[in-house]
Amino acid sequence: MRGGKSHATHWRPTEPCLLPDLTLLNAVLLFVAIALAAWLAGFALRRVLVATGVMDRPRAHSSHDRPVPRGGGLLVVIAFFGWYFFGDHGAHPGLDFLAVGVAAVAIVSFLDDIRSRSRRLRFFVYTIAAAAFVWQLFRIDAISAWEPAWLVAFLLWLWIAGYANAFNFIDGIDGLAATQAIGALGFGAAFCAMVPDNPGARDLVALQLVLGGAMTGFLAHNLPRARMFLGDVGSIATGFLMASIAVLAAIEIDLRTGICLAALHLGPVLDTALTLPRRLLQGKNPADRHREFFFHRAVRSGLSHQQVAAMELGIQLFGAAVLFGVRLSNDASLALGLAVGGIVAIWLAFFAFCESRYRRISTGRESTHA
Repeated sequence: MRGGKSHATHWRPTEPCLLPDLTLLNAVLLFVAIALAAWLAGFALRRVLVATGVMDRPRAHSSHDRPVPRGGGLLVVIAFFGWYFFGDHGAHPGLDFLAVGVAAVAIVSFLDDIRSRSRRLRFFVYTIAAAAFVWQLFRIDAISAWEPAWLVAFLLWLWIAGYANAFNFIDGIDGLAATQAIGALGFGAAFCAMVPDNPGARDLVALQLVLGGAMTGFLAHNLPRARMFLGDVGSIATGFLMASIAVLAAIEIDLRTGICLAALHLGPVLDTALTLPRRLLQGKNPADRHREFFFHRAVRSGLSHQQVAAMELGIQLFGAAVLFGVRLSNDASLALGLAVGGIVAIWLAFFAFCESRYRRISTGRESTHA
């Protein structure tokens, strides 16, 4: 897996074309420009999706009751490739493989949006894309020294491939995936901006602002009542990108920054990590579509899509603010570990609330029908 010191390199872009000067004004202008462009493009994209029949029709596991066009995540994918082609990213050995991986998962996912494809094919593509990206990362000095290499490589692959699927799972109610992505990308950019003299960090700031802006433009078509869904092309590709950004931050900036970015995604990670094993223990196929995630439980207990999305966004932003405070005031590994542990506890408490509310409402309905 390791290429040795002779093959290792640094990522040091010479002069990024996007966000050349890391100022708050430039960041805001970039974000707003991308959000506005994505919002306007969304109207045309929605018409194309409807005209070509790329629709999500209600089924037993669905949380909507009418056909809705899916594929709105193309706005995010296009934004990423705009950043990739028009930004000067130097000689980062993993970036080309990241772009190829995003293209592969986006193509396969969009084909699945058009017409359901084999799960094995999709899993194979996601697995190979994540593995190829991780393999290229080991050409970077900062990671080539991490030991044992095989375990590091496996954990990075599991994180990227696993989170791409976890983020896809939470795209089950209006606004949840988009708001989680916007919160994570916004605070992720802030964490990376704490080291503005690092060119690699500066480029990660620009990338997250571009993706966050595109997702904000899409969100206007997804709330208050969805007129367009992300689709697998949006959720899988976005999850793949956000997980990869956390890895790049750990390598290019420092491990604590990478941990902070990964911790912004604890909601989808924990919901998936608890729900899928539970289904397996119940003798159900974890891969089958269902409505048993905790956010599903909350909606089925009577809360609206907007209420659940707002609650989860609130937890995410609170956790992000805590992490940001730790980085500013202390930055010690112990303090960061305690902060992450506390955020995990808050998410678990929220899931317990969702489960308790769901069971109480379900028991009441059974008593009424008895």
